[in-house]
Order: sequence, then C-alpha cells, then structure tokens
Amino acid sequence: MLLATQDEFQTHLFIDDAGSYCAQYDGFILRSVFQPIFDKQMNIFGYEALLRIQDSNDQPIRPDLFFSDLSRTLEQILNIERLSRVIHIRNFSTFAPLGCKLFLNVLPESAVLLYTSHLPDINAMLLESRISALNLSPQNIVFELVEFHYQDEKRLINAIEMIKKHDFFVAIDDYGSEASSAQRVSQLNPNVIKIDRELLLKYEGGIKAPLLSALSIAKKQEALTIVEGVETPHQYELMKKLNIGYFQGFLLGKPLPLHEQNHQAA
Repeated sequence: MLLATQDEFQTHLFIDDAGSYCAQYDGFILRSVFQPIFDKQMNIFGYEALLRIQDSNDQPIRPDLFFSDLSRTLEQILNIERLSRVIHIRNFSTFAPLGCKLFLNVLPESAVLLYTSHLPDINAMLLESRISALNLSPQNIVFELVEFHYQDEKRLINAIEMIKKHDFFVAIDDYGSEASSAQRVSQLNPNVIKIDRELLLKYEGGIKAPLLSALSIAKKQEALTIVEGVETPHQYELMKKLNIGYFQGFLLGKPLPLHEQNHQAA
C-alpha cells in the first residue's frame, strides 16, 4: 500500500534527541542531512536535502544504490521516498533560515504519481497543505528530478508541467549523467540545471566542451546553473571564472543535519 494520508505517514515518524524528524519503515531508519548551495557572493541560496538510510543492523545504505536496486518493490521505494520528503520538509521548516530554497530529490515515477495532467493525487494535496501549515510556500521548494530513465516521457513531461503550474521550481539533477541530458532539458524546460561533478572534473582536466555545452543549454533555456561537487579551491576558482550562478560541494559545506549548519556566508 502506498502511503497517502497524514495518519499513515505519522505512524512512521519519530523525533530524535536533537529535535530532528526521522522515519522508520520496513526495518529501515531514515534521516535528513542538508548540503548548502551558495551564490556568487557566498550567501546561502538553499539546501539540498539528502537521505541517510540505515538497515536493521544500523549499517548505512547508499540511497542511489537503494533506489536503483531491482530487488526492491516499487511500493517500498516510493514509500521511502515519500517519507524522506516528509522528514526533509519538516526539518527544513524547523531549522532553516528564512528565504532559503529546499531542494528535494524526486524519482521520475514519483513525479508522475504526484501530479498528472488531470488532478493531483491525494499525496500531492497533502504535500501542499503541509507546506502551507509549516509556513512555507511552493516557491520555497525545488524538485530535483534525478537522472534515472523513465519509459513514458510524455507522462513525465505532463507531470513536470503540473508541478510548475503549482508554483514549485524544477531542477534537472546531475546534468551530464544518464538520463539528465540535453533532450530531457529541452522536454522539461527546468528552472534550474545542476551540473554533474564529472563535467567539472573533465573541465579541470582540459576537456572543456561538455561543461561549456551545459552552460550554453542552460542559457538558452533561461535556467539557473548550479555546479555540483566543488571540492578544491582550484575547482572553485575555475567555476567562478565561467560565471556560473551557484556552487555546491564539500569545499563550501558538507551534508549535515540542518541544526548543525552554520547558516552564515562562508
């Protein structure tokens, strides 16, 4: 059964000793960490919410491996993704400074189920009502469509259009990796393009065309650009020279629970 009502979600939630919302589902423990995104002046533009998963033996599981594991049921994957969204939004509303954007990873399947070309499902309506109750607005939320492939591109396009019509922002995550391609950007017309770290590394190594092409596509689409995976001062200086709008990476800020973030300009 897909979780859909507030009562169904609530049975899986708990608050840890630090006051952060967590979730338990199918023997897994779900927690939030957040990585800051900075503008050119090194002011915090927003935070990407990242999921941390532990199994019943308290062993960590990489979320990308978890969500791409073909042995898991679609119901389990979608319920864990939905629960992660719940705890991320609650923790963000509790600890984030005013004016920041919350970046939420979303699977293509989840985006399609969340909004259709007709009416949003009950989960979408619950999401919007909870955002309002937590004194947030859709303009605070950026849905990052992850790089996974999806067979029915028409349904995905319709879902993304509905998400934008409800005033949420849309980002293409990890541009340059798997399905996060020029074709997907052209089809979905996102507000934000997040450039995969591999393009940064190629640029640093002298292969400049892929990253420059990504910037050209973003400019054509009038999308904001965020370069991911900035880990050294040299990489940061290289990216600043390209007039990229926003920066994310371990050099600037590590993924931490939001109450442990500095919230100050670096």
